[in-house]
Amino acid sequence: MSNKPVHYALDDTLGIIRIDNPPVNALSHPVREGILRALEQARTDNSELLLLLCAGRTFVAGADITEFGKPPLAPSLPDVIAALEGFAKPVAVALHGTALGGGLELAMACHYRAALPDARLGLPEVKLGLLPGAGGTQRLPRLVGPELALEMITGGTPIRAQQALAAGLVDHLLEGELESAAVRWARTLLAQAVPVRPTGERRVPPPAAADFLARHRQQTARKYRGQPAPGYIAELVELALSASLEDGLARERECFLACKASPQSAALRHVFFAERATGKLPDIPADTPLRPVRSAAVIGAGTMGGGIAMCFASAGIPVTLVETSQDYLDNGLEKIRQNYANSVKRGRFTAEAVAGWLDNIRGTLDYGDIADVDLVIEAVFENMAVKQEVFGKLDAHCKPGCILATNTSYLDVNAIAGATGRPADVIGAHFFSPANVMKLLEVVRAEKTADDVVQTFMKLARTIGKIPVAVGVCHGFVGNRMLQAYGRQAQLLLLEGATPTQVDQAMENWGMAMGPLAVGDLAGLDIGYRSRRDQGIESRSVLESALADTLVEMERLGQKSGAGYYRYDPTTRARQADPEVEQLLRETAAQWQVPQREIEDDEIVDRLILALVNEGAAILQEGIAARPSDVDIVYINGYGFPSWRGGPMFYADSLGVDAVVTRLRELRELTGDECWEPAPLLRKLAAEGNGLESLNGRG
Repeated sequence: MSNKPVHYALDDTLGIIRIDNPPVNALSHPVREGILRALEQARTDNSELLLLLCAGRTFVAGADITEFGKPPLAPSLPDVIAALEGFAKPVAVALHGTALGGGLELAMACHYRAALPDARLGLPEVKLGLLPGAGGTQRLPRLVGPELALEMITGGTPIRAQQALAAGLVDHLLEGELESAAVRWARTLLAQAVPVRPTGERRVPPPAAADFLARHRQQTARKYRGQPAPGYIAELVELALSASLEDGLARERECFLACKASPQSAALRHVFFAERATGKLPDIPADTPLRPVRSAAVIGAGTMGGGIAMCFASAGIPVTLVETSQDYLDNGLEKIRQNYANSVKRGRFTAEAVAGWLDNIRGTLDYGDIADVDLVIEAVFENMAVKQEVFGKLDAHCKPGCILATNTSYLDVNAIAGATGRPADVIGAHFFSPANVMKLLEVVRAEKTADDVVQTFMKLARTIGKIPVAVGVCHGFVGNRMLQAYGRQAQLLLLEGATPTQVDQAMENWGMAMGPLAVGDLAGLDIGYRSRRDQGIESRSVLESALADTLVEMERLGQKSGAGYYRYDPTTRARQADPEVEQLLRETAAQWQVPQREIEDDEIVDRLILALVNEGAAILQEGIAARPSDVDIVYINGYGFPSWRGGPMFYADSLGVDAVVTRLRELRELTGDECWEPAPLLRKLAAEGNGLESLNGRG
């Protein structure tokens, strides 16, 4: 067989077009050309029906990402799709694996669709700040109706084959091996002499509720503030109800090009590539042999330890939970069962899947029971002495070569490794809470951590559903070190005259998932209070923690106590501004002799975000993070930074590094605070006329 990515063969009166473009059958230029060549050949041969399918593990999973940003080459995907839909003979398609983006648009242009039961179908372009550009917004509503079409396109989440069958997106579920099942189905269609059935000629059924589209537009405007693609998607799906396919496609193309040119899409495309780059470590060869991880243990069955155990169990890796008392262990195991049960109720997992995962978890009070595991993650109280004691026990009980990981948020991993006789086996694994939900995992490389341990953990993180970012040792690593600079500015802004509502609203309007003070109330103000005590910082002895410490000592701990920076409705947890806090702010400012003034929202945003940028640049200069895009991934996946702004370092580039340096100097003049001295790396890049992107190593 030739090495062309598309092959055509005639089997009696069945013409078979097979795409074979590993690894995901992306719609590259040679694939698009190959499909048109196959159609041209089939136009004049003895075929009476065509069957389109893909080799390998998946149907077409989307566009060819190597073509991103390059001038388009003819034939375009819309050209190919128009040729399929308008073909004079019936065209059937068999789906397996994933049919995403352009792959699903290709399938919708075919006249009949079948899928293996485990196939997933979706249009995820919105996750890149785009919308389907080859007819997806016009053909999907014609097949499934406007409600499901809007859900799929605006959310970008694929649906399973069974749901696609029920909705009318596919006509048949295949059983058995793909090609043989697809050929049997196609021959059935031949026997039935099915007609050509262009999707574009169908009418879109009206929504069941008359006000559905109006409500969707309102929800979209609120939920996706600052992002153009979801608004365009709503417009286009509504247009499909009344316009011809040709008019809908023309408007779709206009909207697609507008999205492609938008800063939001540029940011989201940056994030797409940045997530894939985190596993590439400049100083560790990609082919470094990995240590096997067939079993794991977690020390501590609290909220964090239980969540980590769920990650391994759900990935099919047996895990043992170790606790100091039976009560603690029983409580931890029960909490895991409750978490899984809640996921089943929400329809996230099946009861059968959860039962299998629970079988992967067992508990013990005896370190001797984990002597043969391949990996241990310690998740005990954030205290150096406690963690060093645990690692001393692990050193005594675990087999040689076992990876010993600490889930610390701030502490020195080198000091923890020093409690063992095998520091090369020790690594930091900073999970984010709740660990079974949050995607980010900071993989902390200590001074003596072996390369194969780092590489093993980076690969393992993907196995358990995490996005790993390798970081170095410093207080707070990347995320929490930057968070301290961010939180410090929030506190200073309050003392200088802003209110909690103003600070949070400014940041939420800018795009943060939650403002810093609302986040503090949600997490519990006592957590930071205890952390400061552990570090030897006495109550109210530091300006930037004086207010927060006072609130804790007033037993205002946040949402869990009904009051923190805000008061909370006991039923709905809705937050309300509290005059008592605003009075306390004025008193604290007077006590510290901080003059108060009117503060604009723009200053709030600049101080909070540029504090992240400046600290991030210092982290890069110190080598704590490998590349600016890694810093972006940490902040997007761990701290609610809006992905459509690309992360703090990408955002700095969008402003221009020279403009960032100028603004930092203005803030230093305004506040008299030396924290605004621009990081040397920013000054260097500004002088050279370069951006932070130049350090990402992506060309």
